Amino acid sequence: MNTKFSIPDIILYNGSVFTADETDSVCEAVAVCGNEILATGTNAEILALAAPWTKKIDLKGRSAMPGINECHSHLWQAGQTFQGVVLFGIDNFGMLKEKLAEKAAVTPKGKWITGCSYIESQFTENRSFTKKELDEAAPDHPVVFDRVFGSCVANSKALELAGVTKDTPDPAKGEIVHDPLTGEPNGILHGDAMMLVRNAMEVPSGMAGDGEGGPTAEAFEELIRLALPVYNAYGITSNTEPGGTRNLARAYHRLYREGDLTMRMALMPTWHGFNFVPDEEMLAHVIDNYDFGAGFGNEWIRYTGLKMAIDYGLTSKTALKSWAYVGDDGPRQVPLRLDLDKLDEYVKTAHDAGWDVGIHVMGDIAMERAVEAMYKAIKANPREHRHSVIHAYFPTEKALAMMEEAGIMAIVQGSFIYGEGDGYPDLLPPDKIEGYTPIRTYLDHHIRCGLSTDMPCGALNPFWNMYSAVTRKAMRGTSLGERERITVKEAVKMMTYNGAYLSREQDIKGSLEPGKRADIAILDRSLDGIDPEDIRNIQVDITILDGKVIYER
Repeated sequence: MNTKFSIPDIILYNGSVFTADETDSVCEAVAVCGNEILATGTNAEILALAAPWTKKIDLKGRSAMPGINECHSHLWQAGQTFQGVVLFGIDNFGMLKEKLAEKAAVTPKGKWITGCSYIESQFTENRSFTKKELDEAAPDHPVVFDRVFGSCVANSKALELAGVTKDTPDPAKGEIVHDPLTGEPNGILHGDAMMLVRNAMEVPSGMAGDGEGGPTAEAFEELIRLALPVYNAYGITSNTEPGGTRNLARAYHRLYREGDLTMRMALMPTWHGFNFVPDEEMLAHVIDNYDFGAGFGNEWIRYTGLKMAIDYGLTSKTALKSWAYVGDDGPRQVPLRLDLDKLDEYVKTAHDAGWDVGIHVMGDIAMERAVEAMYKAIKANPREHRHSVIHAYFPTEKALAMMEEAGIMAIVQGSFIYGEGDGYPDLLPPDKIEGYTPIRTYLDHHIRCGLSTDMPCGALNPFWNMYSAVTRKAMRGTSLGERERITVKEAVKMMTYNGAYLSREQDIKGSLEPGKRADIAILDRSLDGIDPEDIRNIQVDITILDGKVIYER
């Protein structure tokens, strides 16, 4: 038995408790005292610690695991998603129009309706809808639905408010798609063309920072309050918010002061490349404005790293890579989100100032350049760090070697396999399908991985995420091969402890060990020996945060 000396307030027993400790042990019971884990062990050992007032929860064979740490998820944008039309699970245009019409019926005319995150392969039509479908369902509202990454569809009202006509020129890093017969915009906007509509919205997306046009702290707070209980219902007790602004930080601090923050938050201020429309002057002063480095904060709000980005998306065909998509003659020229010639300088500046960096990379060229910049900064100034590449779809052998040597993490998403994988055979060469998000390869190279959903780019359900990481299957059964499969225990570790490691909090959370915070998710079934096909059906029965039950199904 692993224990501290005290009397438990809560005992969970008669189950399979996945501790995510150093040996990934599974035990029968766990005791909680105050806001800490008191002990783990057998039923007999833990029940022997009980006092008459101890609350006993019989797991009845169910599993408990550390509270899930979403180590890359846009929580405030999730709130924006829940405020609009949630597109996950919609599999045809008829259902899409039905859901939009339902929302329009309860929304005042003229008010904006938003939604995300769709991908063409989720629809039986196997293509993107256009403004036509949106107009049919909501002719009296401006509507904009965001794709998984890098594109959106706006209806006629939204285009009108944005001043987009057939004569509107394409922005430098974007495209307004036109109907080939009429020449009119069909509603599909790629890259920076999305900003034409975003800038016309009542509550802009905030991608341009918290200067003019960005949401206020109060607007952010409203969206966060919408999202928090949904996250808690999935057993999520910690989240890393990538790409934050000062107003977003103010919103989280206000929630904390008011006692309403039901999740431990790691904040990543925006840095070079993350904004679709960068304000270089603001970015140049991020370090001075915050005036502290990674690890600053407490166990509820902590600043961890700076969010950067090099390329755009894979399925939007804007990833910086060395190989060709199916049907292409060769690699595409794609727009970049920052000046690659300045990447080393950006990373070194952050590293030397004590900040970690997390860089969004999709293609193999983008990933190798990001890793190389981190590697150079680490070699020039060898300090403890938590640098990471985010998404990290296609590592080169050179990138793997540098990551292993320098301790650079990979933040990966099984949720993208689940949501996008059915469309990969039409997009990726066979070797790239099998090698996509190669988690087993990372583990074989001793590279620490965090497993996240990237909500709202991927569905929030952490067990869809786990399912696809373990099975390598998409929602409709498309298999990406068996080579890169991982085990359930490995997935649990990546969803809990490794996220805590990323935010430099592994000593206080992320595993069920004596002295650590009592953040626990109780599932509706056992993970021990579970049929992999059953993983995506898991639900959370109880969520415990800081020793208190905050959600019961």
